[in-house]
Amino acid sequence: MKPLYKNLFFILVTVASLTGFSACQKADQDFIHDNNLISDMRLKMNTSAEGIQGVITEYNAAGEVVTGDEITVKDVEGGYGRIEFILKRSLIGAYDLENCYLSASLTYDEKITPPLTRHNITNRDADGKAQGIEFTVTSGIGTTRRYLVIGYFEGEEILVEQPEDEE
Repeated sequence: MKPLYKNLFFILVTVASLTGFSACQKADQDFIHDNNLISDMRLKMNTSAEGIQGVITEYNAAGEVVTGDEITVKDVEGGYGRIEFILKRSLIGAYDLENCYLSASLTYDEKITPPLTRHNITNRDADGKAQGIEFTVTSGIGTTRRYLVIGYFEGEEILVEQPEDEE
């Protein structure tokens, strides 16, 4: 009886290892995306919270706001995005915009830098105006899009500028 279990165990280990190694292939071209858009970003005070949804505004290469239900990469190519978290003043104390977590909805082959960990999304200048932080989203084919993410409480002064061009 023991040889049967040994052989069965050997066969299972062999099949499992072959299956594991077969998954290390190049990505199928049908599943590599050109998408570098963020469809949803949330501000959280801890990683398990649902969070507050940010307002996403997409701009095209001419700096014009692009609107519509289904914005595509082609619609906004060469532009940038802006994600704002405008909180009511009554939430001061409950939310710390200088020490918060972010989460974003991306396609499976998109990468975002810097990573979505704990951030200061006010990034105040010397005058105390919120200026936000910049994230870069890279698609599966290597195209990039810049997003300015900024958080502030209603009534605060902010610097309203597009992200700097990387040259």
